[in-house]
Amino acid sequence: MKIFIDPGHGGTDPGAVNQNFGITEASVNLDTANRLNNILTARGYETRMSRTTDTFVGLRERAEMANDWGADYFISVHSNANDNPSANGTETLYHRNNTRGERLANEIQKELILQTNRTDRGIVERPNLAVLRLTNMPAVMAELAFISNPEEAALLSTPEFRQKAAQGIADGITNFINSN
Repeated sequence: MKIFIDPGHGGTDPGAVNQNFGITEASVNLDTANRLNNILTARGYETRMSRTTDTFVGLRERAEMANDWGADYFISVHSNANDNPSANGTETLYHRNNTRGERLANEIQKELILQTNRTDRGIVERPNLAVLRLTNMPAVMAELAFISNPEEAALLSTPEFRQKAAQGIADGITNFINSN
């Protein structure tokens, strides 16, 4: 089973930034994705990542990397942001072109909530996101928590929370694969 892990943003694209906690979305995503990679490889899955350092990788390039490798599943790791600092919770995005992607999103969302104890914002269909639209396999984007929310930014800045998020994503993937 080949799982492609995509830590969102990176390099010249830091994503959302929380100055108060000194964290960028790119760094949170990369650390969580590396943790996810470790869990999945320990479980015997074959994995590849779009980036393993703080470098820029284009959206189309991310999808092409997964497609060219022949990945079975594409998992993009992100942190959410909103102009309203009280926005909070976890959601998992998917593309409507694949019912398996929707089911994978459901499993990941369920396990992320169990592990992180964040507000369940559910799964959301996002047909226009390039990395979900341009991949040939079921693809999801896990939005771990809001980096723009002070409480959640504090959590995102800790290794413990990132490990729980990685565990939740890994458990969701495993549950989905075992049920198919």
